[in-house]
Amino acid sequence: MIVSKKIKKVKIGQKKVVIVFDDLDKLEISPNVYTEYNLFPNKCLSKRDIDEIKSRNEIDKHHSYAIKLLSNKQYSTSSIKDKLSKKGANEAQIEEVIKLLIKYQLLDDSLLIKEYLEYADYKHFGYNRIREDLIKKGIPIYKIDKIKYDEKRELKLAKEILKDLEKKYSKYNHFQIKKHCYDALIRLGYGFDIAKEVVENISPMNKKKEMELLKIDYQKAKAKYEKKYHGYELTEKINNSLMQKGYKYEHIKEIK
Repeated sequence: MIVSKKIKKVKIGQKKVVIVFDDLDKLEISPNVYTEYNLFPNKCLSKRDIDEIKSRNEIDKHHSYAIKLLSNKQYSTSSIKDKLSKKGANEAQIEEVIKLLIKYQLLDDSLLIKEYLEYADYKHFGYNRIREDLIKKGIPIYKIDKIKYDEKRELKLAKEILKDLEKKYSKYNHFQIKKHCYDALIRLGYGFDIAKEVVENISPMNKKKEMELLKIDYQKAKAKYEKKYHGYELTEKINNSLMQKGYKYEHIKEIK
């Protein structure tokens, strides 16, 4: 019974090292593992040694994959675990890789949260959006719950972004501008109360602009309904269409 194998030669490449044994069996390992185990011709390896090298090589392969992921963007511990699992790593290998990443400060949920919060301030994201995004990133709920809701922050950032939203939706009438701004604030993660309070700071209605838009929409509504409706029924259809768009009844009467 052969209890050990002797290394016949070592072929060193840029991405892998091939160990050739005297029975012509081959073992492919990473340069990192080759360096770690100090392998050279005529060195004898037991079956236990070879199994350990193979196991270490698997961990190194998964570790390299994780580093490649983290070099492109930040991931949470949970997300890295999930990606390693999908790559075929078992639980023990995953835990070993995670330990190495944390040891060399390549993986840090607390730092990820801190940097994301700075990004959220820059993007004017509200508290709800922050929670939602961190959950998607795989941050544990108990860590997310440590982020305290700050109403002053919410109001400040929502008011700051309001002018940009007004400008974005300036082609609409006054009612629709308010509605679009409100909906946008909700999408950005602000609560209903904050969004409602902030949209009340929208610039007052410009009646000249409002009437110009109303004229255009009146003509569109009239062209749409006059082929099918007449008299009072036509008037009601046009009025209802315009009022649904947020125009005031007295302005509709005036435009007529």
